[in-house]
Amino acid sequence: MPPHSPSDVGTAAALEDAAAPAAPTAPSREAAVTRQGRLEFLDALRGIAALVVAVQHLGETQWVELLGWSHHWFRPGSFGVLVFFLCSGFIIPASLERRNDLVEFWIGRFFRLWPLYLAILAVVFAAWGLSARYSPPDGYRVWEDSLLNLTMLQVFTSRPLVIGASWTLGYELVFYLLVSVLFLLGVHRSSATTSVVLLVAALGLGGTTTLFMVQRQPDHWWAFPAAGLLLLLVVAGRVRGLDRQVALVAMGAVVVLAMSNRPHGLYFSLLVLGSMFVGTVLYRWTAGQTSGRTAATVFGLALAVIALAQYTWHVGHPEPLSGVTPQWWTETLTFLGAYLVFGAALLLRSYRWPRLLVYLGTISYSVYLLHALVLLLFPQVPGGPWVRFSAMMAVTVVGAMLTYRFIEKPGIALGRRVVAARRARAAEPAVGA
Repeated sequence: MPPHSPSDVGTAAALEDAAAPAAPTAPSREAAVTRQGRLEFLDALRGIAALVVAVQHLGETQWVELLGWSHHWFRPGSFGVLVFFLCSGFIIPASLERRNDLVEFWIGRFFRLWPLYLAILAVVFAAWGLSARYSPPDGYRVWEDSLLNLTMLQVFTSRPLVIGASWTLGYELVFYLLVSVLFLLGVHRSSATTSVVLLVAALGLGGTTTLFMVQRQPDHWWAFPAAGLLLLLVVAGRVRGLDRQVALVAMGAVVVLAMSNRPHGLYFSLLVLGSMFVGTVLYRWTAGQTSGRTAATVFGLALAVIALAQYTWHVGHPEPLSGVTPQWWTETLTFLGAYLVFGAALLLRSYRWPRLLVYLGTISYSVYLLHALVLLLFPQVPGGPWVRFSAMMAVTVVGAMLTYRFIEKPGIALGRRVVAARRARAAEPAVGA
């Protein structure tokens, strides 16, 4: 494969996260470098994000001063998560538009995300059952909360999270749902408008609603698995007679339910979703679907709104171990840092990136979930903090290499086979005719 593709999108052979549509118009800027059909700059960003998240979270277990610094000045872990969100915004809508098929899109997402996630959950559940050293969170109800955590929507409830880092996956799913709703409405290319509406709403409405508005009582946990099951049935097309409008209502209802029952301030949740659509606007600029002026305006507006919304609505709470209370500028610097790093990488997309970063980006989902598993289960080892930290990082990265090879890749391949089989079944009547 040549080092440059004819557009800023990957080839159809790319992994799902690097997939992109066949652009009907010529890109407005130089093409991004690809490797094996994947966008190098995007994988490099994911590699940076995964490393930063793991370093902060694992490092904080060894150095309380790092915990205090990160809560006062800059949140490296949150920075990495926001970079992930911008990357998702850049490529996920492109993946849906390339397929032009909502069912295929969700099949791809399911086999991309759930196999590894379910494997990690299985390890945690096994540890709880086999060793007295590990136990569920306080108040954990085995059957109900385990079922809830299978949905990835558990962050939008007041129930315990088995994997603390899984809160980001809930926001990813809400973004996928929102993109799907816009696709069904035929307005999915209005990314600039969508991002501006979400960002302005974050500033104007950011503190107007309370947390967990729907789930007033913990026993109402069942609403989210039920909503998720309904969504799965609709998208999979297993319920006969459900048409496009019902699918639209089902997905829209899950988005509204999740946003109404979010665990974070409304301003934060809207900034997250708005930032994802900023990533989409930047993709449309590189694909020649929107002007550079529009992309720059949305990007600049986002930076301004983030600072104003954080200043207006942020309420800090003391971190238990360090006692440090995050300030509005802490969150602002974290958001702006993610934006600036993403923007700089985007401008450098036509250059080669270090192979190590690109590879780490390829296994970044495994790194992200494995570091959370290490946080939960890693035993005490002799030696000082640097020895323990190095051991935890080594287990995370080596484990991620293995889970990517033996869980992620087979899952992605299985998803492709399911899509291919579906296409073959759909083509049979035409062949017979």
